Amino acid sequence: MMRDTTRVSIAQELCTRYLHKASTCQCCSEGCPTGAITLTRNHPIYDAALCLKCGACASICPMGAIEVLMPSDTQLEKEIIARSVLNEKITFTCKESEKKREGVISLKCLARLEPSLLLLALAKGAAEVKLISGECQKCALNHTLSSIHKTIEMTQKYADLCSVHTSIALECVPTMSDNNLTCKDHSRRTFFLKLFRQKRVESSVITTKITHENTKMPIPKKHQRFLQSLRLLIGKTLLIRSTDALFLSPTIDMTQCIGCTICANICPTEALETDVHEEKLRITCKRSRCVACHLCVDVCFKKAITLEAYSDLDAMLSTQQILLYERQKNEDAFPRVAEKMSTLLGAKIYNT
Repeated sequence: MMRDTTRVSIAQELCTRYLHKASTCQCCSEGCPTGAITLTRNHPIYDAALCLKCGACASICPMGAIEVLMPSDTQLEKEIIARSVLNEKITFTCKESEKKREGVISLKCLARLEPSLLLLALAKGAAEVKLISGECQKCALNHTLSSIHKTIEMTQKYADLCSVHTSIALECVPTMSDNNLTCKDHSRRTFFLKLFRQKRVESSVITTKITHENTKMPIPKKHQRFLQSLRLLIGKTLLIRSTDALFLSPTIDMTQCIGCTICANICPTEALETDVHEEKLRITCKRSRCVACHLCVDVCFKKAITLEAYSDLDAMLSTQQILLYERQKNEDAFPRVAEKMSTLLGAKIYNT
């Protein structure tokens, strides 16, 4: 059996930057604490020499285009489920926290976790979830601390919305290992790598082939896990009303939209779709499929689309299509096409 020594798998054709030039997403590059991922060629460029396998890039990517392979999402999910079904307390530790403990799930960094993984533990019956980190201020990955706190905060809000009040706690302990990768060690290494490296080295990336007939992507696995976990949780308790707007969904300004349908055509998860009903062209939305990648917002040259925050969990889990826009199908679209071309080219279009 061949052993894959690649630290990170990047399916570049799942990346919104690769799907459309207008995409402004910079989640992975902004979330990486060591500069191991850049977007200089309009898709993720991964530098293995700078990577510490913290997993921050994978946890923050809305499209699931990045995956840390040690452990993989599948391995981590299996381990979480195995412990949760026994109604055990699940403890995640970073490798810099202390000496090895029995019965814990050890990660390079707790930034590897994201809400769908913690919700999965709660949905499968974990009695308690605990995260133990070392002294983050001394670690090379200290920039990920805010994302760890945000993950815990958002997971707790999702759980509260489902009336599940299982504790999710973060504990910081003194670093015990004498050989751990400290901030000083890695900062010096990173500094010289960046200083003397003439060009970035692009690792081999695993790409997902897209045929002409099928340009749509499956819903990212972590979003599927997120939906599945929420459905399991709401099946156990009564829902409560929340004032926190935890979810995002596209909405269209009818006064600005011209019905070009670019947004629906480019939507990678088919959250936005078009159909014809009684000679009217409609744009609809399935909220459960939206991963808030912002690509629809980026490609709309009329700035007619925004992502609106809402708190209705039933609406988020619904597979019903919500009408966002409607116009007569047979109306003359040429003036609007000319307007679009004028906006894209930055020049006036004359009809002769």
